[in-house]
Amino acid sequence: GLLCGTLKVPPDKVILGHLNRLPDLYLQRLTADTGAFLQFDGPSRANHATDWRLHECLAELVRHGHEDQILIGGDTTTAAARAATGGGPGLPYLLRVLRPRLAAELGEDVAEKFFVTNPARAFAARWVR
Repeated sequence: GLLCGTLKVPPDKVILGHLNRLPDLYLQRLTADTGAFLQFDGPSRANHATDWRLHECLAELVRHGHEDQILIGGDTTTAAARAATGGGPGLPYLLRVLRPRLAAELGEDVAEKFFVTNPARAFAARWVR
């Protein structure tokens, strides 16, 4: 694909965000097949119409072996999106509500990957000499 071929960027160095905005399971699986990280960053936004589809999308990706590529975020770039500034539900929602629900639905090991292991790998600094 374009990521690996033309631009010579290793797919595991690419994070594709806002995947929740186009909840097309087929396209998400094709995208995951490239090896890139897939970031779902809408759960903290109470008004996102696609949030109710999040669990279905994540379960489908896990079923196809992509649980090591999934990142969960909270698109909190504005004050209205942050719980700390009176908006919300913000980042606390991810850990207090979403993570326990994903652990119950997909297993604690999968939730740990989404919230700890995968972000650690995705954002690890690699020094080249």
